Amino acid sequence: MKEEKLSFFKKIKMSIFDFDAYQELAAEKISRTIGYIVLLMLIFGIIVGAIYVLKFVQGVNSTKEYIENEISEISYDNYQLTVVPNSGEEIIRLEPENTGIKIIINAQTNDEEKINDSINEINNTANGILILKDKIILKSEIYTKTLQYSYKTISETYNINKIDKAEVLNILSGNDIKIFIAMLFAGIVIYIFIVYLSNMLVDMLLLSILTYIVTRIAGLRLRHSAVYNIATYSLTLPIILNIIYFVVNAFTGFIIQYFQLMYTALASIYIITSILIIKSDIMKKQIELNRIIEEQERV
Repeated sequence: MKEEKLSFFKKIKMSIFDFDAYQELAAEKISRTIGYIVLLMLIFGIIVGAIYVLKFVQGVNSTKEYIENEISEISYDNYQLTVVPNSGEEIIRLEPENTGIKIIINAQTNDEEKINDSINEINNTANGILILKDKIILKSEIYTKTLQYSYKTISETYNINKIDKAEVLNILSGNDIKIFIAMLFAGIVIYIFIVYLSNMLVDMLLLSILTYIVTRIAGLRLRHSAVYNIATYSLTLPIILNIIYFVVNAFTGFIIQYFQLMYTALASIYIITSILIIKSDIMKKQIELNRIIEEQERV
């Protein structure tokens, strides 16, 4: 009899809504289970990347509008940037609405103390951009460290020598920014995919240990592949809830304390429940088998 190959979306439905189906999922090949979790993580990375790119585009549009209306002069020469606002302020702080990004422009001073204050300010921000006279610093909550790019490196890479206000606006509206956004999206997706998949492998290992312990307590002897599969599919709902939570948090700032604890607890509930159901099914089959044997002995 040919083994039925379960589709990705059918596996999602089964692992969330059908505890009885875990007996079937446990029998899946390890390669298919790994493919399932990899695809789930890729979808997660794409959604996260799309959200960050959307916020970045909103920030670019707000910045472009601000430059048009509030900046009197922008000049770049000899690897040095100067930005002069109409207000005469030395340091400009922007927080475009609904982006969660803080932009600080400190491109008029060489005062090390003021520059360090701006760097500390951006370091204490979840998502931010700091524009200095000689470099740009990017801070994102998805990266463990800030990213720094000197204008000299950028100039030599892209052959940029001089820039004025009109050219900056043109860059923010042209094909270069679209190419950068596409590269940013790809970079975020790859980064999120690698980081979260690595974390997921650790979670799967820990949950596999829990699954093994529960099966032993329940008096079951499952193959290691079955234990691994049950642990993996138990993460389906927590991962989907994590995606939903990320989207809600990105657009509303809503925070759930101890979300990671709930995440692990939910997976544990799925593991324990599915194993108890498997144990119950085995007992029912054993009882039925004993009844058949008794009937045969009577005959």
